[in-house]
Order: sequence, then structure tokens, then C-alpha cells
Amino acid sequence: MKLPPIGAAVLMVAAVFYHPAFGNEAPPDSGFVELEDLVVSGEASAPPLAGSTKLGAPAVMVRDPGSLADLGGLLPSVRVATNSRGDSHLMVRGAPERHSQAFLDGIPLNLPWDERVDLETIPITGVGRLEGRRGLPTLLDGPGVLAGSVRILPPQLHGLTQRTRVSLAAGQHGLGRVGLTHQREAGSWDLLGAGSWHKRDAWPLPQNNGLRENSDLEQYSILMRGSRPVSDTGRLNLLATAWSGEKGVPPELHLGDDARFWRYPVRKRALFGASLAMGHGEWDFTSLLAADFFAQEIDPRGPDNWDQPLSEGDDYEKDYDRTGHAQLGATRWLGAHSRLSFQGNVRYTQHRELLTFGGPTYSYAQWLTGLVLEGEHRWAEIWSLRAGAGWDHAATPESGDKAKTEGFDAPAYNLRLSRQLGRRSEAYLSASQRSRFPSLRELYSGALGRFVPNPDLRPERQDMLEAGMTAQGTNWHFTGAAFLQYLHDGIEKEKIPGPDQQFRRVNRTKIRVPGLEVAGGWRVRPDLEITGQHTILVARVQEDGTYDQPAEDRPDYLSHWAINWSDFTGPGALIEAAVIGPRWSADVSDNIDGLKRLPAAVRWNARLSWRWEMGGGQESPGTELEAHLRLDNVFDQWSDYQVGLPEPGRVFSGGLMVKM
Repeated sequence: MKLPPIGAAVLMVAAVFYHPAFGNEAPPDSGFVELEDLVVSGEASAPPLAGSTKLGAPAVMVRDPGSLADLGGLLPSVRVATNSRGDSHLMVRGAPERHSQAFLDGIPLNLPWDERVDLETIPITGVGRLEGRRGLPTLLDGPGVLAGSVRILPPQLHGLTQRTRVSLAAGQHGLGRVGLTHQREAGSWDLLGAGSWHKRDAWPLPQNNGLRENSDLEQYSILMRGSRPVSDTGRLNLLATAWSGEKGVPPELHLGDDARFWRYPVRKRALFGASLAMGHGEWDFTSLLAADFFAQEIDPRGPDNWDQPLSEGDDYEKDYDRTGHAQLGATRWLGAHSRLSFQGNVRYTQHRELLTFGGPTYSYAQWLTGLVLEGEHRWAEIWSLRAGAGWDHAATPESGDKAKTEGFDAPAYNLRLSRQLGRRSEAYLSASQRSRFPSLRELYSGALGRFVPNPDLRPERQDMLEAGMTAQGTNWHFTGAAFLQYLHDGIEKEKIPGPDQQFRRVNRTKIRVPGLEVAGGWRVRPDLEITGQHTILVARVQEDGTYDQPAEDRPDYLSHWAINWSDFTGPGALIEAAVIGPRWSADVSDNIDGLKRLPAAVRWNARLSWRWEMGGGQESPGTELEAHLRLDNVFDQWSDYQVGLPEPGRVFSGGLMVKM
């Protein structure tokens, strides 16, 4: 696989160490557990992180994922939607996809040019666990994280000296997946190597309507990671990963011959990084360096011309992105119950694009910086108060052939009061404010003629109030939250009158989103678990002083329910239902307000498996073998991501997984 050129340094993870003076009574949500590689004594019995959901390896693997897009919907209040560019995005609590971040072992995955990332291109290579965070519990997550985040974390050896996992899957319409992960101890190092291949010829349309045009995909990926302790209180992580693929973009069905019909003949990315966290007396220090290289080509000429040579002047986009991340943090412990943390983030990105074959190449660049000071104090063993203040800044030194915008500045704050209701329960109140600056693409890109650039965009500002609780028993867990979001100058699409069917991104006056979410699980017996989540949203845009206009792509409710029966050996079964409520979606063919109401829908998935366990001893668990059959969208339900963009119909697949 040919990789993008390498020019700079290395990765991150870091944040604030767990401090032993707090003991096992400290709630994990206090921010004192951030190094995921550390195994903290008593961590399993502590209350779950409020506003956070962790999916361990069993919960990840039972979904037989090909990419992060297959897993995002398992997290409460999260929807994964595919847009007209063929990109699958994370939407948390109904917020736009640019309000959420994805991290791989601490490295930001959102592409700075667009401030979002196609989840279908993020392979689950070498993935062990997922953590989803909702809301804004701390400013230390970094600039741009307004609604939440998803963190991809490495697998753990759990006391073993080595572990190998091989997975194979095949299904209808050319679906195929192969994955290999090997992890081992080598002296003081924990080493991980992984590779995968993922392919499909097409997705089927629901209700036996044939195959979806131009919905093919093929992608290869590799990952290498090393982690080792440093001194007695630190840890060093090194990571290198890359993926390369080709992908089709299905046209919007309702537009007929006017639909965009194009594909990505080239899409590749490489990430390199290193992070170091150290403790020294009453101080903890964290640092990160990361380099991100991305390249893609977009061929909009249509299927009759994709195999033809390019001529000068043909529409054919090439994009090249080079991004560097740096993070530095320090925490001062003030006795056994207080801390003061400082963190600085810097990101520099350069985006170069060519829009016509043989034409000029335009260059865009942006600096994004953030400074945060956050303190936390715990008293009476049950109360905790966290307060943070920050400042974010963006500057655009290069703007292609367009006029430069002025730099953006915005303050941020977070205030959170929590009370433990017992060893494994907690209630909290929080208030926060943070802004998101317009991305380079929102300011300057015409998106192959579909959008009119708007360099006059202003930053979005989110004010949020939230109250919630989390509780955990011996065989059950529950979280619930009520929240109220106000998005000032929210950036949304606006249809431009005329025959060209174009949009322009504009600042809407204000968007209000009150919501309620509940999630929980009950392990009925060791081999049977029931999980569920439900979120209610009422998203409205202010117009003429009242909140009575619908907000785009924000469903009225979201649900996910599952029953998972799984034992160490023998048969297993999974039944799950994903529900999405009605919502409004952009429709360029609508001449009134450019929006169309989409109905509610439910998709059922089912999985049958059989597991064998062979050999093994005290230090080696032996070999595990699992065979499975899977049926996605059992009832072939029709559901649209957006107007004219249906989700896949019924798909049958099966596979094998071997762990040694």
C-alpha cells in the first residue's frame, strides 16, 4: 500500500493522572482517570463516568464491525448518518456532526479542513474498547468538542503474555472482511500489530428494490502500537497507522439526472504520534505530538467517463492535508482532595486542493489554539466542585484565491457540581459555554459547485445546562440526564433561490434543543444481558422571536435496545432494534423552505453464534473459536439517512473468529 509522505513527528493521549490520595472512593468522572493503559486498583467497583458509556471488547466484537460507522449508534443519544458526499458522521444529542470529535488512542481524527470525519473510513483495526462521552463535562477534551466524543482505545492483555485474533466474514453483494491482531509483551513493552481488509460491491436497497448505485467500497489498513511504563509513575505510547481505499458515492434518488454522481478513486490517510505522561511528587505532566497526512481524489464525471483518460479542464478534485497536533498539560495536586490543571493545545493544518485537471492548486491554512485552566475540589467525601475557564483562537494565514477572514477568539467556561449518592451512584449539575469556529471548507469551499462560499460566517456558541445521575448495582447500571442547549449563530444550510439548486452556509439566529436521555443495562444472569437507551429531543430554530421552526437533521427521538445471550462455550444470540424518530432533512427540490419531513423507522438486527474453547492453562487461555451468522435489517425496513439517501436493506453474512 502506497502511503502519503511522512514529514513530522508523533502522537498523544495524556491528560490527568489518577492520584492515589483520592482512593477508590473518588468518582471516575472527576477527571482523575485519563491514562487508559493504567490499571487502577478498585476501578471496576467505582461508579461509571457520568455522561460516558464504555463498550468493552465483547460488546464491540459481537457487532462484527467493518468500521467505526457500525458502532457509533450503540452509544446513547448518538446517531450515525450518511450525507450526499457518502460520508458517515457522528451526531450526538442531535447536534451537527462538527460538534463532536473522534479520537484514536488520543489522536484527533476529525479532518481540520472540514472539522468532521467519515466514520466509514476509520477501520476497527486493533481496536479493543470504545468510550463515548456526551455533553461537555470538562474543557480538557480540547477545542471544538461541544456535543461529545468517541474514543477508540487499544485492547488489553489482561495478564497474558501474548494474544492473537483472526476474524473472517463474508456476505451478500460481495461483502468481505479480514482482520488480524497480535499483541504481546516484549520486555517492558506492550506491542500491538494489526491489519484488515474490508470490501463490498454494493448495498441493497430496502424492500427488494435492487442494488444501490455506486455504493461499493474497498479499504486496507495497518496499525502498529507500542506502550511501556516510564519510571514508576509514567507511560510512553507510540502509534503509527494508515489506511487506503476506494469508495463510491450513491446519488440522491429524488434528484434523478440532476443528482451528483461521483466517487473517491483514491482516499488514504496516515497518522503518527507519541504521548508521554509523567508524575513527579505533587506534579503530573502530559505531552503529545501527532502528525496527520490525508489525501483524496474526487471524480465527478459519472460512470460513463470514470474509465476514460482525464483531459485538461475536466472537473476532478484532488485534496492534500497536512496537520500537526501538540498538547502539553500539567496538574498540581493541592493536598488529597484538590487539583489545579493547565492544558494547552495547538493545531496547524494546511489544505491544498485542485478542482480541475491541469488547473491551479489553491492552498488554505489554519492555526487553532486553546488554553484551559481547570480546578477541582472535593470535600466531605461526597461533594465535588469542578470549575474551568478557557480561551480558544483561530487564525487563517492562507485562504486560496479568496479574501482572508479575521481571526476568531472565544472564551469558554465549565462549572460542575456533583454529589455521590453511595459508593456506586452520583448526581450532578453542570453549566458550560464553548464555541466552534467555522472550518476552512465552510468558509471557502464551493463543494464542486453545490455550495456558495461564505467567508462572512461567524463562530457558533453553545450554552448548555445539564442535570443527571448515574447508578450501578451488582448486575445493573443506569444513567439519566436532562439537558438544555442553546446554539447561538448556529451554522446551517440555506437554499439559494434559483434553478442551480445550490446551498449556502449561514448563521441562524438561535437553535434551542431541550432533551432527555436514559440508558441502562441488566445482566439477568451471567450469560444474558438486556441493554437499552432512549433520547427525546425538541430542536427548534428561533424565528421572529419564537422557537417554532424545525432544525435540520435532528430527530425527535432515538432508541436502541438489545438482548445478548452469550456464554463461554456453546450457542449465543443477539437481537437488537435501532429506532429513529421523525426529522426534517434538506431537500433542494423543495421550493418552499428546502426541507422535507422524514418518517420514523425501526431497524432490527439478529445474530446467531456458537463458541468453542480448546486447551489452555493458568497462563494461557487456549484457543477460542466462534462461528456466527448475521442478518442486518431483518424486516427490510426503509429508512432514509437524508432525503433520497436510504440506509441499506436486508444483508445476510457469516464469519469465523479465532483467538489464540
